[in-house]
Order: sequence, then structure tokens, then C-alpha cells
Amino acid sequence: MGIINVLSFAVANLIAAGEVVDRPSSVIKELLENAIDSGANKITVEIQNGGTTYMRVSDNGCGISPEDLPTAIRRHATSKIKDASDLDGIITLGFRGEALAAIASVSDLRIISKQPSAQTGAMLEASGGNIIGVSERACTDGTTVIVENLFANVPARRKFLKKDVTESMAVAALTEKIALSRPDISFKLIIDGKV
Repeated sequence: MGIINVLSFAVANLIAAGEVVDRPSSVIKELLENAIDSGANKITVEIQNGGTTYMRVSDNGCGISPEDLPTAIRRHATSKIKDASDLDGIITLGFRGEALAAIASVSDLRIISKQPSAQTGAMLEASGGNIIGVSERACTDGTTVIVENLFANVPARRKFLKKDVTESMAVAALTEKIALSRPDISFKLIIDGKV
């Protein structure tokens, strides 16, 4: 009997998530890059308990259409490239299509988004990488991504997280670094209710 196994999609997603998401600051990094790529000029980052229980990144960018929301959390799904020739001219921060899929596979995720041309927005809810549903929702233009219970389905990974204050400092340092690199964008950081 052979000893080489073909991993299930769910297990492969968890492994890929480990490459992209190893702590709350890596989630925030990926979400900030997506917000910047959306053309936003206002971005708000909010975390609670070092980001382990709650993270929110809101922007006023181009938004995501309701029909694209389920595709957005699939592996290798991206709006930035279509074929190999596009790789020669990448000018965006995120293009691999791994971030949202990786984050969704290790958390409870909500994406609330509205395009400026749309009358209403939509909300996608997912848990452990599985889509719970997509529903119509009133919201402002742009996208809000809410990540809760990071690593709840991967307790071994959760035990490697540092104290809440250390994880909060990592998020603050990352947000500050990105904000300094983009003076054209307004950033707001809220940690445990404090701006």
C-alpha cells in the first residue's frame, strides 16, 4: 500500500493558510493591501484582544459585487491578473489570490461590500472556509472585512500566538509602517476601543 497521500481541499487550505496567516498582524497586512489596491483613500483598522477574537478593516474603495463575493474567498481567485502575460506588469500589492481564502479557512469571516454604482451592498458569511451565505445588505461604498475567532478551528496554531498586548503592538507597528508609506490615504487604528 502506498504512503503518499493526496490531501483533501480542506487540509490543503489550512496548510496554505499557514503560509499567509501566522498571526493577527499578517491578517491585517493582507487586508490593508487589498484596501489600498481597491483605490481607497480612507481605511479604518480595528482589533480587539490583540486581534485574536476580532479584526475589522473598512475602506471606501471600489467594492466587490455580490456575485464576486463567493469567488473572492476561493484559492487563487484574484481580480488583478487573468493570464501569464499579466505577471509582467503587476502594479498592485496583492495578486496571488491567497489572502482571503487563507484568512477564511482559519476564522469566522464576514465581507460587507458595496460598489459605488450599486443601490445596495451584500454580505458574505463564512466559517472555516465554508460559505454560510450571501445576503443583500445596506452599507456604504467600499468593503468591510470582519475576522473573528482566528485559529478557532486550528487550536495548535492558536497556542503559538503571543500575549494580546504583543499582538496589538505588532498590528500597530504594521499599520503605522503602511500609513507612513501612503500619505495620500487616511488611516485610523482602533485597539480595544481606543483610537
